[in-house]
Amino acid sequence: MADPESEPIPELTLPAQRGAIPLLGGVGIAALGAAALLVHLRYLPSLSIAIPALLLGAVAVSLPGGAVLRRSGQRTYGFWLQAGAVLLGPSIDPAAVSAMGLQGLALVGLKIALAYLGARFVLRRFLPPVTARLLGIGNSVCGVSAILLAKSRIGASDGEATAAVGAILSVGTIAVFLAPLVALSWHPAPYIAGAICGLGLDNTAEAIASGAAFGPVGLQMATMFKLTRNALLGVVVALSGRETRSLREIARDFPPFVAFYAVLAALRLAGILGPGPVAWSSTFSQVAFALAFVGVGAMLRQEISGGRVRDILLSSGYLVVTLALSAGLVLLVGP
Repeated sequence: MADPESEPIPELTLPAQRGAIPLLGGVGIAALGAAALLVHLRYLPSLSIAIPALLLGAVAVSLPGGAVLRRSGQRTYGFWLQAGAVLLGPSIDPAAVSAMGLQGLALVGLKIALAYLGARFVLRRFLPPVTARLLGIGNSVCGVSAILLAKSRIGASDGEATAAVGAILSVGTIAVFLAPLVALSWHPAPYIAGAICGLGLDNTAEAIASGAAFGPVGLQMATMFKLTRNALLGVVVALSGRETRSLREIARDFPPFVAFYAVLAALRLAGILGPGPVAWSSTFSQVAFALAFVGVGAMLRQEISGGRVRDILLSSGYLVVTLALSAGLVLLVGP
């Protein structure tokens, strides 16, 4: 019998699909996304769309035919997440841009240095060295996406990436559910809370969803901080690789959707996009996020359970510490 700890996590080795199975899974994801939107609009309007979508996806994957939904979620959640993030561009709040400023860029640099160096010199004492490096990369910039990109760059195996991926998904998902409780209990300033979410949480989906719990300003602050970190993906991965990489190779790792978000945000700030396009983009962004988080919920359980429990717990503890330090930086320096 194969050792379950040595088996690759589903997201790293996606099987080919043909015919009616992808279509059936796509229809299922769309139906669950529509249901999540309905629940959000009618019963949970004050909470992020991510919460009903995650729950519906996680429940549906346990029913007969759930494997088809999980595979479809793996294939599509990244696209819908990026589409939703891009469509937030026209809704950019000039006050949020002003609040981030140069201090925000400095905070991003501090967070990246803190996460990367901490994982390299502290976490590696408790985890396998390659797993610690992968977690440091994911914690520095954009979570699972950074880990998957860096995996081949540093010659890591699927098993070595499992704990890092599982920890980032675990902490991010918990944060999505805790953020509304924080918002209702302590009423922090939205621009502060959003900055903490964007700076402290690592997966783009969970960072944006957590920021949304603090209203439109919190959503925009989380998005700006998170996408700024994403934009540095190529640089961080290049520093972690075995070989020196050229500027052209680094540029190839730049996430294109970050540029599209920036263009739409610039058009809004310049007054070129009026209220109509802004309203439509906000609506379609909600639809895209509903589909994205249904996919995340559908594949979440298996990806987390595929990892080594001890390593996931240690990695999660490290992520919580860096989240607390990120919050301290925001409160000390200010966005």
